[in-house]
Amino acid sequence: MKHPLRHLPFTSAALLSAILIARVPLAAHHSWEAEFDDKKPVKITGVVTKWEWNNPHVFAYIDVTDKGTVTNWACEFASTSELKSAGWTRESVKVGDVVTVEGSLARDGTNFAGGKTLTLAGGKKLSSVFSNMPATPPKGVQAKAAPKWPDGHPRLGPEPGQRGYWTNPTAGGLYETSAGNIRMNKDGLLLNINDAAKVAPFQPWAKGLYEYRQKTLLRDDPIVSCLPPSGPRQFLAAHGVQFVEQPDRQRIWVLSGGGNRNWRLIYLDGRPIPTSEDVSPTYFGYSSGKWEGDTLVVNVGVFSERFWFTNGGLPHTESLKLTERFSRPDYNTLKYEVTVNDPAAYTRPWTGGWTLQWAANQDIDEYWCQDNDLDPPHMVAK
Repeated sequence: MKHPLRHLPFTSAALLSAILIARVPLAAHHSWEAEFDDKKPVKITGVVTKWEWNNPHVFAYIDVTDKGTVTNWACEFASTSELKSAGWTRESVKVGDVVTVEGSLARDGTNFAGGKTLTLAGGKKLSSVFSNMPATPPKGVQAKAAPKWPDGHPRLGPEPGQRGYWTNPTAGGLYETSAGNIRMNKDGLLLNINDAAKVAPFQPWAKGLYEYRQKTLLRDDPIVSCLPPSGPRQFLAAHGVQFVEQPDRQRIWVLSGGGNRNWRLIYLDGRPIPTSEDVSPTYFGYSSGKWEGDTLVVNVGVFSERFWFTNGGLPHTESLKLTERFSRPDYNTLKYEVTVNDPAAYTRPWTGGWTLQWAANQDIDEYWCQDNDLDPPHMVAK
């Protein structure tokens, strides 16, 4: 079906606005590029027939009239959490409102758009435009010292009576630190596919699979089907991550805001990592940690192969073992470093990492990918 508005004339100002907006995709639980084509900006005006304030994405359905023909368009926006942070509420849009949506056309040729802004008839503009590049750590800001437990270890979670969690990773995906600065967007898509060979010391099959996933714009990402973000990806996922420390029980809960309230346990009681002969591989593996000075060192193993362990589609096998290092150099910063050891996928162990920023006085919102997951049929990027 052809889009009745695709060839409608734009004013030069509107066209320039749409092009500028299209450069900055919204954050999502999947690859924006696999579903929408930012090279095809679209602007539609019509009457809202349905307004779905749900995760993983908010939808507006709009009747658009062109030369007497009415066509219903679906417009997808960011998650409720992201829209709330941009000033939207469930009541921002109502059925019957006349609105104008600017965004990007779907790649599958249907009357479907990825919305960047929504303007109400009275002129109020709601924006869901978020930078699609990793966060930049604040510069020149003197943060106070990290809070400590009575035994001197840094607190990875909030202090008693306080709230907060970790968000805004400074990398879009995992790559070897010694490779230098490899540019990726928030989804882990390389800005230059020629950098693929530098990302990690791949086995030949793993390099080929990684390049295939990159060239198809991550359309096969298991997270689109609501599988959990695990491994290093837990610290890259949208909506943040939270630590709940229980020193009396010698364990730490790690709660993911971007993965259906997924959680893992890090045990601090010295137990060894089991073998795959003793237990079934899982999405989050089995974690055993200990403090080395101010750094929490965690060994993780016995992973399933069914998930992508980092943004961008780095392959792994059930041989994957991780050594994670967490430190809190100041109140606002969490440093995450991980060494990957998977001889079936990589020629040697290798290390990468990033930092996250503290979101003070906030709690992670409840997020369920399955609430209204309409994306999989549209993931058609080639």
